Amino acid sequence: MSVAPAQKAEVAIEAIDVSKRYGAAYALADVSVSWLAGDVHAIAGENGAGKSTLVKIISGVIGAGDYDGTIRIDGEPVRFAGVRDAERAGVFLVPQELNIVPEISVADYLYLNREPQHRGVIDLHQLLADTARWLETFRLPISPLTKMGELRSHEQQLVSIARAMTQGVRILILDEPTASLTAQETELLFERVRAFRDLGVTTLYISHRLAEFEAIADAVTVMRDGRIVDVFRIADEPHPPQRVVRAMVGRDLSELYPKETRTPGEVRLSLENWTVGSPAAKRRDPVRDVSLSVRAGEVLGIFGLVGSGSSDLARSLFGAHKGKVSGTVKIGGDPVLLRTPREAMAVGIAYLPSDRKRDGLVAGMSVAANLTLASLGNLIGGGMIDRRSELTSVRQYVDALRIKVASVEQPVGDLSGGNQQKVVAAKWLRSDPDIIVFEEPTRGVDVGARVEIYNLINDIARQGKAVIIVSTDLPEIIGMSDRVIAMRDGTVAGEWSSGPFREADIMLAAAGSSGV
Repeated sequence: MSVAPAQKAEVAIEAIDVSKRYGAAYALADVSVSWLAGDVHAIAGENGAGKSTLVKIISGVIGAGDYDGTIRIDGEPVRFAGVRDAERAGVFLVPQELNIVPEISVADYLYLNREPQHRGVIDLHQLLADTARWLETFRLPISPLTKMGELRSHEQQLVSIARAMTQGVRILILDEPTASLTAQETELLFERVRAFRDLGVTTLYISHRLAEFEAIADAVTVMRDGRIVDVFRIADEPHPPQRVVRAMVGRDLSELYPKETRTPGEVRLSLENWTVGSPAAKRRDPVRDVSLSVRAGEVLGIFGLVGSGSSDLARSLFGAHKGKVSGTVKIGGDPVLLRTPREAMAVGIAYLPSDRKRDGLVAGMSVAANLTLASLGNLIGGGMIDRRSELTSVRQYVDALRIKVASVEQPVGDLSGGNQQKVVAAKWLRSDPDIIVFEEPTRGVDVGARVEIYNLINDIARQGKAVIIVSTDLPEIIGMSDRVIAMRDGTVAGEWSSGPFREADIMLAAAGSSGV
C-alpha cells in the first residue's frame, strides 16, 4: 500500500518497496509509505507486524545492504551503514529498552564524544552549563553530575531525547516511550513532543496504547504481517482507536476484554494489616495496613498509579519484596509465611512480574528450559531430568497457549513480547498453583496477544484458582475484574465489590481529588 501526500515537498520520509527477510520469513514485504514533515506519526501493529524492523532500517540499526528497497529523506535516497550515519543525518531512535552506561554522568552522556573544548581540553564549565540548560528545558530537577544509572526510567528517556536534540534531530523515533511512565510523566513527554513539532521535527511514535494516539498524533500508520494495511489522519477519523484495532486484528475495541460471569467460591488468600517496610532508612513504608481477600474462581483487580504501593504489594505476595513485612496472611484460612519466593511457591502462589525479561525469563535459555524452570522437580528421575517427558510437556503447553515459536529449543529472548508473556504464564501454570498474581500482564503486548492473555486469565479462574491482577491500566482492571481495589500512598483507597465499575470513581480514589 502506498500513501502519497498532496505536496511532495512536505514529505519528510519515504519508504519505497522496502523488504526485509529473516531466513525464509518476511519481516517487511514491499512496504511503501510516506510521512509528512513536522507531523507526529503513530505506528501501530501487533508484535511481529514489522514496526520495529521498519524504524530500525530508517535509523540505521539495520544497515544498507541488509534490506531491499529505498528510503528517502527530504526526497533524497539515503543508505545508512549504521546508527552513526543516521544520527549525522539527524535521524535518532530512542528505543524502549535504553542503551545507557550507568556509571557516566548525565553531562557526559548528553555530549558523549562531542564535549565542548577549549584549546584541546574539555571545557567542563561549558559542558555543565550546556547540560543544565537542557535539563531545565525538559524540567528535570537533576544535577548534570548525576550518574545515568541513578535516574528513573522516564528521566533516562528524556535525557536520551535531549541528547538527540543537542545533535540537531530532524527525525525522532520513539519506541513505546510511555510503557513505564506515570500519567504526569507521560504528559510531560507529550509537551516535549509537541514542542519538537513546532520546531519542525518529524516524530515516529510506536505504541500499543491506542488512547494516546488522539492525544499526541497527527496521523496513524497501521501495520500487519510486514505490510501497511491502513493510514489515516486523526482529524479525519471520529474513532481512531476502534479503526486501529479493526485494521490490526479484525475485531472491534469492545471485544478487547472478554470478561466472563463467575461465581466465586471460598476465600483462598487473605491479608490482615499487611505492611511492607521500606529497605531504605527513614523512608515511608510502601504498603501500610492493607487488608484484602480473594476467592477461588475470582479475579481481583488492584489498580494503582506508579508509586501507589500496588507493585510492592504484588511482589510481597510472592516473598520477592526487599523490606520486612508484618501483618497476617492466610491461605485457605491457615496462617502462612511469605518471606521468600520459595515459601510462596510452597503454599501454591505464582507471580508473573511486570518486567518479564528481567524477573520472569532467562533470555538466553530455550523456551523449553524457561517453561519448566519452576517445576523441574516432577521431571527428575534417578537424579536426572527426563528429557523426553520435558519436551512432551512443553509442547503441550505451547500448543494449549498458542505460543508462536519456531522450535521449543529457540531462545526465549527471540520471541515477541506477547509470546514471552505466555511462556512466563505457562511456566507457572505447569507448577499448578492455587493463586496467581499477574502484575502488568499486558505491558508492551499488542492487542491480539492481549485478548489471548485475557482468555487465559478466564481459563485460570474457571478452574477455580484465585487470580489477582495488579495493573496501572485502568480499562484492563475494569474490563477483566470481578472486584476492584484502588490503592493510593500505600493503602487501600477504595473497593468496589460488583460492577459496572465507573472509571472516574476508581481514578478519583487512586489519584485523589487532583486526579479528576
